[in-house]
Amino acid sequence: MNKKLPVRYNDQVGRILLCVLAAFLVAMYGTGARFLDSLTSGSFYIKLIAVFLMACFFIEFIHWITVHLDRSYDWKEKPIFRLILQFSLGMVVPGIIDFFFLSLYQWYFGLTTAKEILSTQSAMPIMIIPVFLFNVYYLLYYQVLRTKEEKEVSKKDQTLLIQQGTKTIPIQLDNIRFIYHQDRLNYLVTLQETTYFLNDTLEELENQLPRDSFFRVNRKMIIHHRACQHFRTNGHGKLILTLNPPFSEEVTISQNKAASFREWIKK
Repeated sequence: MNKKLPVRYNDQVGRILLCVLAAFLVAMYGTGARFLDSLTSGSFYIKLIAVFLMACFFIEFIHWITVHLDRSYDWKEKPIFRLILQFSLGMVVPGIIDFFFLSLYQWYFGLTTAKEILSTQSAMPIMIIPVFLFNVYYLLYYQVLRTKEEKEVSKKDQTLLIQQGTKTIPIQLDNIRFIYHQDRLNYLVTLQETTYFLNDTLEELENQLPRDSFFRVNRKMIIHHRACQHFRTNGHGKLILTLNPPFSEEVTISQNKAASFREWIKK
């Protein structure tokens, strides 16, 4: 299995908005004042700027940790180990740094009374909340980007490349109706009844094409489920198919394959 490339988080604007939101939430926490009243206080803006800078530091740190972990410990490939590392480096380490900042704050402002120290320490849990939310944000963002990436890969997988002389022609799988062998050559027929010559054998194509859409009806033909207009039994356990576009010869399914075909066509 090929190693997945790290996802790219193009979220510079989003990170700034998250920092602003976190700064407002933390700055308002425990003030007991209304929002409009806080806007008239000069100390509120000082606290807001300080918290904004701290939030910027934390989200950039978590962004850096997340990007580096994505390179070696992808969530889908190593989920348990990645969870441990993300928690340790994305939660515990920022928590320790947060505690250091609060201790520095106490020292700088000369907080000495028990009431002042407890008031400052009580702010630590609310400071951890943005750190937690930043980690959740990147986990959700990762899932969105990986899902988008898988859809794009799936879309590419729905195309068959066929060689016609010096040209390579991409054919959408849903546009294929049947592939058949005749006179030692293999041909592909589309919905528009265009016929292409194929270099691949029917065995190679059977392994390459998705089984939910294509069925090997006999030694000489593979059909897409939309090619089957209707079918009937011949009285001996075999099935006779009528295809759209029509095929020049009678298409039959052996008694051994009839049950499998009935199950497949119902899906």
